[in-house]
Amino acid sequence: MTEFDTIIRGGTVIDGTGSPGRVLDVGIDGDRIAVIDDLDAATAAEMIDASGKFVAPGFIDIHTHSDLSHLIDPRAESQIRQGVTTEAIGQCGTSLAPCTADSRPAVFKAMGSKERGHWHTYAELLDEMDRARIATNVVGFVGHGAIRTSVMGADQPRPADDSEVSEMVRLLEQSLEAGAHGFTTGLEYHPGKMATYDELRALCSVTADAGALYATHSRNRDTRYFVGFGEALDIARDTGVRLQISHINPKHGRPDDALRNTLQMIEWTRAEGVDVAMDMMPTNWNHTSATALLPGWSFGLSIDELLNTLKTKDGRRRLRHNPLPMWQLAVEGRWDRIRLLACSANRDVVGKTIAEIGTERNTSDGWDTVFDLLVEEGPRLKGLLLTSEAFAESDNRLALEHPLCAVESDTMAMANDGPLAGRMFSVLGYNWVARFLGHYVRDEMVLSLEDGVRRLSGLPADRLGLIDRGYLRPGAAADVVVFDLARIRDNSSFENATIYADGIERVWVNGVTAFSGGARNPEHAGAVLRRV
Repeated sequence: MTEFDTIIRGGTVIDGTGSPGRVLDVGIDGDRIAVIDDLDAATAAEMIDASGKFVAPGFIDIHTHSDLSHLIDPRAESQIRQGVTTEAIGQCGTSLAPCTADSRPAVFKAMGSKERGHWHTYAELLDEMDRARIATNVVGFVGHGAIRTSVMGADQPRPADDSEVSEMVRLLEQSLEAGAHGFTTGLEYHPGKMATYDELRALCSVTADAGALYATHSRNRDTRYFVGFGEALDIARDTGVRLQISHINPKHGRPDDALRNTLQMIEWTRAEGVDVAMDMMPTNWNHTSATALLPGWSFGLSIDELLNTLKTKDGRRRLRHNPLPMWQLAVEGRWDRIRLLACSANRDVVGKTIAEIGTERNTSDGWDTVFDLLVEEGPRLKGLLLTSEAFAESDNRLALEHPLCAVESDTMAMANDGPLAGRMFSVLGYNWVARFLGHYVRDEMVLSLEDGVRRLSGLPADRLGLIDRGYLRPGAAADVVVFDLARIRDNSSFENATIYADGIERVWVNGVTAFSGGARNPEHAGAVLRRV
């Protein structure tokens, strides 16, 4: 009689390919899936009855900012409790390495955190994560912002010269050789917004030579969306790099046909033989740091200089004028659609709109309210986050209709207790999977369940180059989730965004139970997945 470590019996297996689900048993041995079949005659140390439930590959979050949170609190509660077993970190050009002794403070300030650890190279960072006993698997990307800051310093809002680009190329090569799966940019943010096409082309050429993935938060997603997405597509054409367009959702202010036109550009580019795909957040809310609303010249100021500028009438007048604004909602003064998401000094008003906070404070307008909040944060002002009602539901649905659109959180792994208690990075951080499966798949039926699971597993695995994850098949890593689709529920709200989602029954990471019956297993089995 065959014996396994675990048998998951009688569930409907959704294998990650998009194929119709089938009622089968799943046998796990060690950290691998051994058999998917009728296992009535087999025995196991652990027998799990999944009748009436769905059994799927562990979900893969292709775009997260959990770089630091895994080191602060490796439990990754908000992700594990949603069935997420693998996260791709280092997105939007922001990563914790490479860095120098001089650039380290700026790297951590960009994340709104104090310095910790002693790494400098990307290899050393991955080693640090190995030692942290992480709960999810981690796929590391190296951020353009970290590379650029290491070479040019923190306060250089200017184009790089040829020698600086050459040094950036060297650091990127070194990081890819250390196991990074790709390279990312955040071109709406400092310092990415100062990068020229030639600088990006040089770095993407290195990425292409390594066979790695380039993921970009494009330069613009509203009024100049055609230029923003077009730049990314041109770079992919020029260099042959595999391109992942991060959060394809266009923002408020975009022309009505912006997404339809963008998808057509992508199809034309793919027809030329260029490998392009995309991902999106399953929400109407778009979050960013408050300082991202400020003009480029302000990033050449030290924290003290910026605070002093924010305290003067003339300084505020200059800071309002941004020729490349992050949000058109702020330009239009739609402060009723912009909320305070996270801060240190005024947590009692987190979740309220800037208009509501301004009314309570009798502030003249929304800009002054934001400026006051930044001043009150003091040295931690870069950790003040805002969220805006920027995405159209029609665009979200249109993006999901494209078979190469994965679903991502754009958040970080959190917990509502421990060292990260009370912290938010997104209103959907604890519930993004539930929002996608509950709203778009179950209730609105924008996608079949099988295709919905594929957007969370097989598709991101293929984009990341993970050959043994993202699918339920013999020999694959035993990252598995059992869920009850009828009970899937998004519990998020602006009043309390740190409530865990409902409907996830059990989660295995590398064959070890991570979550079961509403409780966490303190034994962590996550691994750093280096590119080989």
